[in-house]
Amino acid sequence: MKVAAAKAQVEAVRASENESIKRLETTQKEIDYMKTATQEALKKAEMAEAAKRAVEGELRRWREREQKKAAEAASRILAETQRSPQTSPQHYMIQKQNPPHTTVEVKKFEKEKVSVSKKVLLPNISGIFHRKKNQVEGGSPSYLPGENPV
Repeated sequence: MKVAAAKAQVEAVRASENESIKRLETTQKEIDYMKTATQEALKKAEMAEAAKRAVEGELRRWREREQKKAAEAASRILAETQRSPQTSPQHYMIQKQNPPHTTVEVKKFEKEKVSVSKKVLLPNISGIFHRKKNQVEGGSPSYLPGENPV
């Protein structure tokens, strides 16, 4: 009778051990899944940060170009007005009719030029977002940090 009780107790311990092993395996699988998900999220965050830096750099370069264009246009207009204020018949007529009006027209011209160049530049910025799609169609690949070549 003692032997039967001992055998029953051993069976209960083995069943408990097997159940504990199964719970341990399940927990380890969940931990592995969480590690994988964390690594993927970190990779996506790094790629997003790299893309953000690229867009910010492009925007900075675009602003610098626009400022340079505006400065060149302003200096060109200033040089033209200083160079030949009386030789130009059109300028003479405008100056004779209403002198402040010429200044307003110059400012309007500069604003129009900036808006036109913005329209021309915006498709170039949008090209950044379409690069991956174009690469699939046959372009040369460009990999961001942390991105593996396919």
